[in-house]
Amino acid sequence: MASHAPTFDTLAKPPVTALSGKLTLFAAALLVALQIELLFAKSVNWDEFFHFSQIHASLRGEPVQWLQTPHVYLFSLVPSLPGSPIDHILLTRILILPFAVVTCLAIYDIARRFADEQSAALAALAFAGGGNVFMHAFALRADMIAAALLTGALWILITRSRSIIWVGAAAALCGIAAIATIKSVLYAPALIAAAAWRWRGKIGIRAVTGMLLLGLAVAMAAFALAPAEITQSIKGLARSSANRMFSAGVFPQGHHFITQLAIAPILTGFVVLAFIKTTTGNCRMPFWLVLGLVLPLASIIIYRNAYPYYYAFILPPVAIVAALGVQPIVERYGARIVLGGIVLNALILSVAEERDMLDRQRIVQSGISEIFPEPVRYIDDIAFRPDFPRAVPHFASGWALENYHRRGELVYTEAMKSAPTPFLFRQGYALEVLEPVPGDEAALLPEDAAALQGNYIQHWGRVFVAGKHIEPSDTVRSIVLAVPGRYTVEGGDITLDGVKHAAGSVVVLGRDAIEIGPNTKTSTLRWGDALPIPATPFPTGQLFTNY
Repeated sequence: MASHAPTFDTLAKPPVTALSGKLTLFAAALLVALQIELLFAKSVNWDEFFHFSQIHASLRGEPVQWLQTPHVYLFSLVPSLPGSPIDHILLTRILILPFAVVTCLAIYDIARRFADEQSAALAALAFAGGGNVFMHAFALRADMIAAALLTGALWILITRSRSIIWVGAAAALCGIAAIATIKSVLYAPALIAAAAWRWRGKIGIRAVTGMLLLGLAVAMAAFALAPAEITQSIKGLARSSANRMFSAGVFPQGHHFITQLAIAPILTGFVVLAFIKTTTGNCRMPFWLVLGLVLPLASIIIYRNAYPYYYAFILPPVAIVAALGVQPIVERYGARIVLGGIVLNALILSVAEERDMLDRQRIVQSGISEIFPEPVRYIDDIAFRPDFPRAVPHFASGWALENYHRRGELVYTEAMKSAPTPFLFRQGYALEVLEPVPGDEAALLPEDAAALQGNYIQHWGRVFVAGKHIEPSDTVRSIVLAVPGRYTVEGGDITLDGVKHAAGSVVVLGRDAIEIGPNTKTSTLRWGDALPIPATPFPTGQLFTNY
């Protein structure tokens, strides 16, 4: 990092201060090592389970939307490797980490066009080692992938030659990023500002307007000529995103923003001082460019999903600006103290992370594998077993639950009818509360809730299997099982369609009505041929985080 990169500007470089390149590289390597350790210790969050289930669904030949699913194509070979689903998710985290490294390198190389190399390096490291970026940059999501692509586009616009080839490359990166996640459009102010800075004084306002209109015309023509399946996907996603993502009022996740400022204090300090510096006029970056790079972050004011992981995606342009505020802190405390503070910040965040949840996740997944040695179709909230086929392939919460209530379709009942679904994993409010209060919008529709409650029995902790408890009765009753298959008789003898079956016997039952009784003891019909119950108790405590 000691050498000066070529620049296309005639402005003199600020003097480089005395933080050795070797020490900077050592700190960078230490941050990477800390993050690798954390990615193996941090619990799998619900989005990661869901996203990995999409990879499995695609491999099974099930339809998976092509928008916002780069992981399906990038990591399709991971499920074929040895290990459990959790091992595989941790592996994808390793594969995502290089995108974070590329983002940091782009931040550094852009920032040193406007500040000395030491400030650029410290800004990039403060981004990598601070707050939610350090905690979530490796998560199995599209965010870090898109951030690397978009920051790469910024790098091209600001540092490369003004040629049609480089412009095309930047446009291609932006297009791929938009396919990876539609929220890539939030980078528009930064990209426009970067292009305007790069072409300042070279082309007039008419040329800029003409280029924008030409680009718009090309995009509209491409959209019009694209297959209907693609255009409908884009329209549907754009419409639903607009309705959902920007309809939660002002600062819907403001507390996460405050937390980010607090747990990334060095980066926060850099940014505040950078703004102060731009107001003095003694700055190599014009204020309008600063504003353009920071504007994407303003999306947190109205963006519903500005959860902690969002900052790994939205902060790279801000980190470029942060380089302008490094020098005053270095002059006051010394570069080595600042560098040590960045590493210490990351270390504290890592140590503070709750590390028992991953063990609980492994215990539960191992128990499920013991009960079901082969994948079976199941119902749950987040795809906790991503390698099992899901009967309802979306969340039973949030946005999906709102759509479910609006449509009023009995999705869960119909899913049970469409194919045998012997496994219910009751986690998440909607699947835990199967006797909802009327009008509870966070619960399932009463008919769906009753169907689940009436056709599954507890097996091991939150693991429920298809079955029914049959109370003693002197009369003959009729029941209908929603899940056909082999059932084990438990508890006491039972008479089914006039045939007596002893406890421990296995019977094959269909969906047709079954005449039961009379019987003198409580009996249970449990799906499967004497399904094992894991000897390890089902763990108590939280099983996953929401972000």
